[in-house]
Amino acid sequence: MQKLKEISFEFLGQTFFFRSYVPEEEVKEVLEYLEGKKREVENFKKVPTFKLVVWLLLQVAHDYIKIKKEKEALERCVKNQLNKVGEFLKKETLSWGVREDDINLPS
Repeated sequence: MQKLKEISFEFLGQTFFFRSYVPEEEVKEVLEYLEGKKREVENFKKVPTFKLVVWLLLQVAHDYIKIKKEKEALERCVKNQLNKVGEFLKKETLSWGVREDDINLPS
């Protein structure tokens, strides 16, 4: 099990502390992602911090949903390709003179 680590970071002028079992590399990756989003937010200096944070949350949620949809599309594509390969192999096995009864026999 991972060791519980104390993590701190600064965001929009505030310092935050938390504890996590998440590996350090993943924490760094998340913080780098947030830093990138923060740089986008810094262009809106006259907007209250609360509104900036809400905007940032919406951006992160949008990124998450977009990536989730891409993952689901890739999973469907892989499943379709696996089905095609399975059908191809089934036809090829039959064309090699193997009886259909022998296809499911353990080797």
